[in-house]
Amino acid sequence: MITIVSGTNRKNSNSRKVSDTCLRILNDLGHEAQVCSLTDLPDNFFSVIYDKHSSGYQNLIDNYIKEVERLVFVLPEYQGSYPGVLKAFLDAIDPKLMVEKKACLIGVASGRAGGIRPLSHFTDVLHHLNIEVFSSQPKLSGIDGLVDDRLISDSKTLERLKVHFTKFMNF
Repeated sequence: MITIVSGTNRKNSNSRKVSDTCLRILNDLGHEAQVCSLTDLPDNFFSVIYDKHSSGYQNLIDNYIKEVERLVFVLPEYQGSYPGVLKAFLDAIDPKLMVEKKACLIGVASGRAGGIRPLSHFTDVLHHLNIEVFSSQPKLSGIDGLVDDRLISDSKTLERLKVHFTKFMNF
C-alpha cells in the first residue's frame, strides 16, 4: 500500500489535485494507493496533537501511515518552505512508525522553482526520521497552468509523473 499525503489542509488546493492525479497514475500502474488529505484532520487536531487517545487522529495514523511501506508527499510551497500543518502532522506520529519507509516528494508551486526549498527542507526532516527519500523529485512550476478543476491536465506533466512513479516503485 502507498499513501499519498496531500501536504496542506486548504480546501480545493492544487496539492489535492496533484495528489488525486498521483493516485490515478499509481492505480493505472497496478499499485494499491490512497490519499491522505490533511483537510481530513480532526477539527480539534491542534488541541489533541500529542494525545494518543484522539480516535480521529489515531484512525488517520492507523489507516494511512502504520502499515504502508511507501509514502508520496505532495508539498506546496508556503512562505519559502512546506506548510506548518504538515510539520505538525508529522511531529504527532510516533517516529518508530516511520523508520525505514521509502518516500518520494513532489513540489508544487505557482512560481518558477517548483517548490525546490520545501523539497530540500522536508528531505532533511525525513532523513532525520530514517526514511529513505527517492532522489528524483518532480518540481511542478506554474501549477495553475497544469491543472483543471480536479486533476493535472497537462500531458507532458502526466507522462513525467508516470515515468517518475515507475522508477519510484523500483527504488
